[in-house]
Amino acid sequence: MNWSEKRILVTGGTSGIGRAIVLGLLEKGVSNLVVASEEETPFEFSELADGGAVHVRADMGSETEPQALVRETHERLGGLDGIVHCAGVYLEGDPGDRSAVEIWNETVNIKARGGYLLAAEFARLANDGASFVGITSINAEQSEPGHLAYDPACAALGGVIRAFAVNCAPRLRFNALAPGLIHTRLTERVADSPELLDHAAKNIPLGKMGQAQDCVGAALFLLGDDSAYITGETIFVDGGIRANQMSRS
Repeated sequence: MNWSEKRILVTGGTSGIGRAIVLGLLEKGVSNLVVASEEETPFEFSELADGGAVHVRADMGSETEPQALVRETHERLGGLDGIVHCAGVYLEGDPGDRSAVEIWNETVNIKARGGYLLAAEFARLANDGASFVGITSINAEQSEPGHLAYDPACAALGGVIRAFAVNCAPRLRFNALAPGLIHTRLTERVADSPELLDHAAKNIPLGKMGQAQDCVGAALFLLGDDSAYITGETIFVDGGIRANQMSRS
């Protein structure tokens, strides 16, 4: 497979899992790469730009910007072979003065509705054989306290992916990557607390919190030719959390 010919868009690609995937793509030789985020000037983007990535500001919670982003990427790159939709928020951890409705709307709009709008335009414009990868969560299938909007948003994105997989086969593929407890900005509270980190490690069969880099291999697999007969599926990158029925402490 010649990665250098692939034209790929990554949303939420300036931090956390999205950034790790972008770096993984650059290491593979992908040079036709658009990275989208809500920030006007993303933190430490120079490392990505040096590899050939181009940053575009886009609000995934908007009713129009996700489609416009796909069109702009398609025009800029001269085609589109893949999308990784990683953008998302967990507002319940720091709600501020947001109401329940505001938390719900922003969380679901960015992850699920944004994913739907991206997928719809991707289905219209993408090259034959292209692959869409949505970053959901193990929380799309099992929930935990304090995730009243985040978990349903991830589950909804999973539903979007399955629906498009069926509707767009065999021309295009749509799959989900569902991380477990991964060290990103959304999980700093756990990573910064020795007590919480120890408790988490005891209940993860592989014995440790994951790193963003741990998700890269699965993302590249789903984008690439080796997964050509896989669509409508979810790959879990969780250290075995879902296989562990009972808490160990």
